[in-house]
Amino acid sequence: MLREAHPDRTPIAALPEPPLASGGRLASWRMLLARWDKPGWLRAALAAAAVFGVAAFVLGAGNRLTQGPWFVYAPEVSLIPPLDRAAWEQAFVAHQQSPLYALCGGYEAGGMESLSIYQFLYAWEWLRIASFALFVEALFIALIFYLGRAAKSARRPALRPWLALLAAAGGYFVLRYYADHAGLFAAINLGQHRHALDITFASVGLALVIVGALAPGRPQAGAAIARLAWGSAIALDIAFGALFEALDARPLWTSFPGYTDSLLPSADRLFAFHPIWRNLTENGYLVQACHRLLSIGLWVAAALTAVTALLRGLPWERATLLFALLTLEGVLGVASLQPDQPLVLTIVHQTCAIAVLAAALAPRDLGRAARTDMTLGGYASAA
Repeated sequence: MLREAHPDRTPIAALPEPPLASGGRLASWRMLLARWDKPGWLRAALAAAAVFGVAAFVLGAGNRLTQGPWFVYAPEVSLIPPLDRAAWEQAFVAHQQSPLYALCGGYEAGGMESLSIYQFLYAWEWLRIASFALFVEALFIALIFYLGRAAKSARRPALRPWLALLAAAGGYFVLRYYADHAGLFAAINLGQHRHALDITFASVGLALVIVGALAPGRPQAGAAIARLAWGSAIALDIAFGALFEALDARPLWTSFPGYTDSLLPSADRLFAFHPIWRNLTENGYLVQACHRLLSIGLWVAAALTAVTALLRGLPWERATLLFALLTLEGVLGVASLQPDQPLVLTIVHQTCAIAVLAAALAPRDLGRAARTDMTLGGYASAA
């Protein structure tokens, strides 16, 4: 006759063995992340990050690119802005009492005594911070979706993109450290080199996000070496353009394509500083010459690439798009050289450079890749 075993007296060998704690947690995390791998979710998150990132770029670049003194005195903002006129006036008085406001001559700056100007600056700064916060949140959500896709995949996720991202972040902070110390890049440091670094790295990062949103499932498609060469040249061109704007070198050379009666300024203007390498970071003439020559060279190379692709029957979508964007970027750049041009023209010129870089980094068969991914996503949703 069998007797019921008391739970406290059950033999140890009869108890089921508990799973390993580390392996069980890892498996549960993989299952949880795999649930987030839905068709189109990663692309939607990257697209949202691209939209908010470009908005933050435009609003942040505008703070630096304005010629007037307004954006020097960006007000402190809160999550909920003032709701009535009395609250606005109280916040405006507190802003005027800021030591920075008085130190930088805010009382003498035209327009700074207007409540309407203060409200405009407040809205600009609030939107800038909000768009950057939403950009970071969208990137975090995209990371969760990417981890979900990696958890469902049988293959080990590629580590090269993450290593490249860490290397880029390390390079940025090293260059930022040297850019913040006067004497290495220029005799006087007014933040111009920090601005050039911020614009360049922000443009590269946003371009990569846009490419990921267009073809998230094909990060390695196309000739990697050719795209790296295009991307490096365009990023260098963006850096020279940002430094050219930060140095306020526009009045030095406003004619196009040449300089007065010659193609380039004379050698004594291009290489006026010593040691000679300082002209690349401090001399407005040479910085603008490098920016122009790189832009013209990229435009010619894009034209040849598009014509070659059409003649040989190769995928031509990306090459044609790159040529069209470079043409638009050149037209905007020439127009921004003219005196008294509107601020929006300069900001559009800076933003268009992100689109140019994204087109250069995209897969060669970008249009076909995007259509294929959308078709596969539709089949997956139907299933």
